[in-house]
Amino acid sequence: HTSSMAEQGGASGGGVSFTSSWGKDLSDSARKRYLESMMQGIMEMGMEGQNSDIDIIVEGQSFPCHKLLLAAGSPYFKSMFSSGMMETHGSRLELPDIEKETFAAFREYIYTGNENITQDNVVELLRAAAIFQVEGLQKSCEQFLGTGMDNDNCLELFKISRTFGCHTLFEQCKPYVLEGFNGLWKTQEFMELEFDEVESIVKDDNLVPVNEEEICEAVLRWVKHDKEKRKSFIGNLFRYIRMIQISPEYLIHELYVDDLLTDDHTCQRYLDEARNFHMLPARQQEYCSSRFQLRNSDDLEEVILIITEFDMEKTAQMYQDGKCLWAFSFQQERWYTIAPMPMDFNPGLEFRMVSFRNDLYLGGGTNHSKNLLHYDNERNEWTLCDASMKRGRCGHVMAAVRESIFMIAGRNPKSRPESSSHVLSTVEAYNIRSRKWESIGEVPTAVHSASSLVMGEKIFIFGGIQQDGTWTSDIQVFDTRKRESSIISQIPSNIPQPLKLVKLGSDYIIVSDCQLYRVNIRKINEEKIKVEIKSLNQTLSKTLRPVLEVANYRGKLAVLTSSTKKPDVYSKMTLVDISQSPMTETAVGISSKNTTIPKPVLSCHKGIIDKQYMYHTYYQ
Repeated sequence: HTSSMAEQGGASGGGVSFTSSWGKDLSDSARKRYLESMMQGIMEMGMEGQNSDIDIIVEGQSFPCHKLLLAAGSPYFKSMFSSGMMETHGSRLELPDIEKETFAAFREYIYTGNENITQDNVVELLRAAAIFQVEGLQKSCEQFLGTGMDNDNCLELFKISRTFGCHTLFEQCKPYVLEGFNGLWKTQEFMELEFDEVESIVKDDNLVPVNEEEICEAVLRWVKHDKEKRKSFIGNLFRYIRMIQISPEYLIHELYVDDLLTDDHTCQRYLDEARNFHMLPARQQEYCSSRFQLRNSDDLEEVILIITEFDMEKTAQMYQDGKCLWAFSFQQERWYTIAPMPMDFNPGLEFRMVSFRNDLYLGGGTNHSKNLLHYDNERNEWTLCDASMKRGRCGHVMAAVRESIFMIAGRNPKSRPESSSHVLSTVEAYNIRSRKWESIGEVPTAVHSASSLVMGEKIFIFGGIQQDGTWTSDIQVFDTRKRESSIISQIPSNIPQPLKLVKLGSDYIIVSDCQLYRVNIRKINEEKIKVEIKSLNQTLSKTLRPVLEVANYRGKLAVLTSSTKKPDVYSKMTLVDISQSPMTETAVGISSKNTTIPKPVLSCHKGIIDKQYMYHTYYQ
């Protein structure tokens, strides 16, 4: 039988055919006996050094080995022996940087499969397995180390896993390191980590600190542990500090007085950016770099907020046919009902909404056109602001600048369309501190349904519908400090209205009929401002049409697509990354646990919500 096996193997021209052909004919028991016999012979010859064709020299000790078996068990040796390197042609090969006890255990594994892993040799054996690319031994070493993992040794094992590319061990280490960070960053083991290891920790969205200031302390402590060698890393590490969670007091009294940070141009820019964030509460939701993104462990979450109808038989009568604030959680991949408005507050349609810090202000509308509603983020409730607008309006421009809410133009829902006072040009401002309204001026062209953006203290109004029902191409600007307005430019005739405007980082983006444009605004002198609208030569795919709303989410364009049959009814959401060339479109999934979606969508903003308020969804 053995002879016929050999003949079959020879006839086929190689060992591979031998295995494939005779493997089919052997019964399970015969195959087992064959393998046991072969393995026994290999073990006896290998461990005793019989018929060896190479001596591996480790720390002066010679280990007789067989090239065939080393190559079969290790891709490293297979590559070495087949490469034609001069040193592999002889009968001796010296291996540096490995201990003889470690190679003895490695050799035993190759010849016998025995895993002689102990607490004393596991790290060196893992290193050898990684170098020699022996996956089975490496996994066994990783499992051995993983069984003894705790908060005291997780940093050491974290370092080992990254050094040797141990994916299994690394995944086991991560929860210990990320969730146990509070007790680790002051240890000597943390101080001895390499830059890339510290970076991988502080950049992780799943890091669980007591607060973000603690991560600042950890980074500064690590750099100052070996300041001269590590100070060049400070900017690369501070780019991952979530400045959104740094208190103004800590920023001013701790970070701004640290020479290590202020002497580094990159860190100085990050500190200035954080200072501006705290100084400009009306612009906070526009910040979208990684420094202003929350970690997954935070009590708050960045969400997409929408206003939808609240028409349900199962809810309290006071909410029937009213409006409700919903939030989409990207972590949970589902919509949540956040805060319904009592029926008495129902703004109707064509209201406008802006953010101020994490709060929302909703003004005007076809029902209660003089009302201003305030959504308190901390209390999760809507309240009616005491003072009312002097002129009721809907379809207006609403913007927050400094600590005031501005209502510009719009139309009077109580007047007849043919009335000369139907389309408004007036401007009113509500001071959040004093809680008072003030009439502060007019814009040159009375419009409603216009788009807008804020730059500095100026509000730019793009287009809109005039008294005669036609769209104007005027670009108007209202200076909130000087209380002056003017027409400064025109929308190009090839860009159809209505426009959807959103700020992505430092860019102002227009979405018009699925075409994308960038708005550049430059101050020429004290009297002149130049506005340029340039095509990005990018088009949203047909599957994203019709576009219902757009918003900024972490620097990407969140596109809400409506139903093709009902233009106000939400269908799906897609994140569009316009920084890529070509731009990428990523569908936002919905969890199968709750597929309820809002309908219709009447307003859309990026916002921040406390996770304790995201716990249910009412069906519509």
